[in-house]
Amino acid sequence: MRKPFNLRVPLLMAAALCAGIVYSTVLAYFRLSGIYILIPVLIVLAACITVAIIKGDVSKPLIIIGVIAFFLIGAVYLFAKYSEFNEAAVLQSVAVRVSGKVDEAGVTSAGKRYLILSDVTVNGEAVKGRIAAYLSENAGEYCRRGYTVNFYTQLEKQNFIEFGSVGYNACRGVKYICTVGGGMKSTYGFDLFGEINYALEKALFNNLDGETAAVCYAMLTGNTDAISGGTISAFRNGGIAHIFAVSGLHIGVLYGALTFILKKLRVNRYASTVVRIAVIFLYSGVCLFSPSSVRALVMCSVAAASGCFHRKHDSLNALALAVVILLLINPLYLYGVGFVLSFAAVLGIILLSRNLGRLFGFLPKKLSDALSAGLSAQVAVIPVQLTSFGYISVAGLVLNFIFIPLISALYILLFICACVSVLVPVSAGFLLPCAATPVSLIINVVTECGFENAVVSGNFGNLIYIPFALLFIGCSDKFNLRPLWRASYPVACALLVMITVVTVGASRSFATVEFNSGYRGGSVKIRTDSGTVLVVTENFEKRSGVSTDADVLIVLGDNGGFAAVTAIGADYDKVYMCGSTFPLPYLYGMNVEYSDSFTACGVAFDFYGDVLTADVCGTKISLVRSDGEYGAGSTGSDFELYCYRNEGAVLQTKGGDYALDICGTLRYEISVAGYNLSGIIPKE
Repeated sequence: MRKPFNLRVPLLMAAALCAGIVYSTVLAYFRLSGIYILIPVLIVLAACITVAIIKGDVSKPLIIIGVIAFFLIGAVYLFAKYSEFNEAAVLQSVAVRVSGKVDEAGVTSAGKRYLILSDVTVNGEAVKGRIAAYLSENAGEYCRRGYTVNFYTQLEKQNFIEFGSVGYNACRGVKYICTVGGGMKSTYGFDLFGEINYALEKALFNNLDGETAAVCYAMLTGNTDAISGGTISAFRNGGIAHIFAVSGLHIGVLYGALTFILKKLRVNRYASTVVRIAVIFLYSGVCLFSPSSVRALVMCSVAAASGCFHRKHDSLNALALAVVILLLINPLYLYGVGFVLSFAAVLGIILLSRNLGRLFGFLPKKLSDALSAGLSAQVAVIPVQLTSFGYISVAGLVLNFIFIPLISALYILLFICACVSVLVPVSAGFLLPCAATPVSLIINVVTECGFENAVVSGNFGNLIYIPFALLFIGCSDKFNLRPLWRASYPVACALLVMITVVTVGASRSFATVEFNSGYRGGSVKIRTDSGTVLVVTENFEKRSGVSTDADVLIVLGDNGGFAAVTAIGADYDKVYMCGSTFPLPYLYGMNVEYSDSFTACGVAFDFYGDVLTADVCGTKISLVRSDGEYGAGSTGSDFELYCYRNEGAVLQTKGGDYALDICGTLRYEISVAGYNLSGIIPKE
């Protein structure tokens, strides 16, 4: 009798490692002692010993003991990270001297420069964990990746658990954050990957227009800091923003091109293997060893080694090995959306592409393989997108079939031209504009097509994974199911439709809320099924990357609010102002209503002097004009955005307080069931 599934030991170990990490996260959430890790271990170990004694067969218990070992490694490793993160080794609210090596330099969505520092010392003593330092305009001396910096500042410790899950900064290993107002000194330090990255960035931005250079730089390195908010939103709405995440698409194309070239040159297979692995390792380093690039690096390396030694290559084993390696590097990768999306896409290709390829059997094989792989990856990431972002792009289901082959070809051309331009700078002025012209055309097409109308959103729970899992089992050639069981996949399809209808129906009261800081004042953007409302303070001066597109504008303030409408410079279907505002019969051709209580796009609003409150699916939001400290005169709302008349804005929540001019946009998904943080945007 055939087994339903040929279980692979690496896959089992990877699952055990993930289970251990999740188990310890639960312990951390409830603040339980690490001693509880031993409970499931001892129970399973006792069961294994009992079975081995009764049956006299130790082979299976040995495998289970291996599973226990990996579970234990994951659980202990995560709990050690949690314990280390909770150790407050630095006094807060006290000025200290900080020194550290720059691992990463970037810009938040609020336009604020930041550094991520490692090898940190505080007042001369080594401190565990990394520091995120946000720089003022006059922070001090120039620096980039590889440099060593030192400055005086006050450190603020971050929470390991935020909003019921592992915090964004904890996932990045950032234990403290600070602001550098001035006096920063820097010392040059050589960093191979950093120097290559900098040379590439300089070549692109010196020879291309800003937006095209930013998109090309993102395609090559995964760094989207320089792309404008409107462009990145257009690519996300079109479902093709994954071209900016260096992953299997990029490294796979590069690996394939290297394989083809080395084969044509008749290079020895051992030398060919070393060259291919070395090149993709170097490239992954230039991309900061992001989880998606490391996953692709491991899988391509396993494939290269298997071919070199004439061993059969198993994709599931390679994927499992990549999971193990990444989580042994950092168990918190498991909670990164990029990590999950990357592995889900590859798993979808492994499980579904062969059977889907038969549907395209009437096409040439290469085209059939490309279509089946693309469709498999898209289907696999749908539940991740729905639960993580609350939306999917219908346009992406079509656009990816067009863009992925096109982007793959452009990527190789851009990669070759960029490498030559870095090595031979005099050629950059000719090569890069030629390679980037198609990219510029793509940017224009994507930004002008209005793909925001193709976005389907809703409040989807984790139940959505169940029918997708059943679909994968029923449609995959990796499961040896009886015909009756395999024929049951239409039931899974029906279940998928039912759960989707129920979850979307239950989330009709669903909204996405974005909190932003301006150079002065602040703003709240509320998106519902009925439209989009933008709320600003009268002194609001928007930062770069902050979108002010909306159907309805609400201004919190007195008669100066008219100036805010002029400063924003956009047309709205309707503008609301406080009832005490002196009415004007005509305001730039827009319909203005003066009222203290009203409803816009399904959201109820009320003015109370310098406070505007909104009821979004039962969640209370307050926008407060403030001259003093935030939190003074609290409204008791779930979210309180304190907007200073001459400065930016601070968001006060039950999960913590955030200076938005430092951390950038905060995005929440709100439904009748509550709310959850769906995006902090220094980086995704």
